[in-house]
Amino acid sequence: MSKIYGFTGGIATGKSTILDLFLKKGYQVYDADKIAREVVVPGSIGLRQIVDVFGEDILKKDGTLNRKKLGSIVFGDYQKLKSLNKITRPLIKKRILKIISETKNSKSATISIFEIPLLFEGGYQAYFDGVISINIKPQVQLKRLMERNGLSKKVALERINSQMSMDERNQRADFIIDNSSDLDHLQVDFDKLISQL
Repeated sequence: MSKIYGFTGGIATGKSTILDLFLKKGYQVYDADKIAREVVVPGSIGLRQIVDVFGEDILKKDGTLNRKKLGSIVFGDYQKLKSLNKITRPLIKKRILKIISETKNSKSATISIFEIPLLFEGGYQAYFDGVISINIKPQVQLKRLMERNGLSKKVALERINSQMSMDERNQRADFIIDNSSDLDHLQVDFDKLISQL
C-alpha cells in the first residue's frame, strides 16, 4: 500500500531544495502551491470570487491574477488575508484531498510527499501517514527571505510572522529536517529522515 507524507515549512526555509532531494530519490512529489495557482486561473470560480472581494485592480492586463499585488494587499492585514483564505482554502483542500485519496488507494507500494506550506493551519495532518517539518534558525530564514525577495527587514518579518511559528510547527510534526546550514549538512539530515519513513 502507498504511503503519503505531508511536508511543510515556513517561508524561505528551503522547501524547494528539499523537494528536489525527494525527487532525486524517486519519490512522487505534490505541491500545494501549484494547486493554489490552478484554482485561480482565468475563468475559474476562485479568480471570480477574488475579483469580487478585491476588485479588478488585482488582475494583470492578460486577465491573470497579479499575485505580487495581491500579496502586498493581504500581508500585514489579517482581515484581508482571512478573506482571501476563505475563498481559496476550500477550493485547494478539495483538490488536495482527492490526490491524497487516489495516492493511498493506489496498488503500488510507493512513498509520496505532499508539500503544503499551511499544512497545520488547513488541518491536513490527519490525512497523512506522517508530517515532516523544516527547522531553520530564525536569523537564517530572515536573511534568506530578504535576499531572495528583495524585502526590507520589516516586510520580511511581517511575512514570517503572518505564518504559524516554527516552534509550533515542529512540535506538531512527526519528523523534522534541519536546513540551517549548508547542503552537505542537509544531505546528512535528509538521509537520516529517509531511513525513518
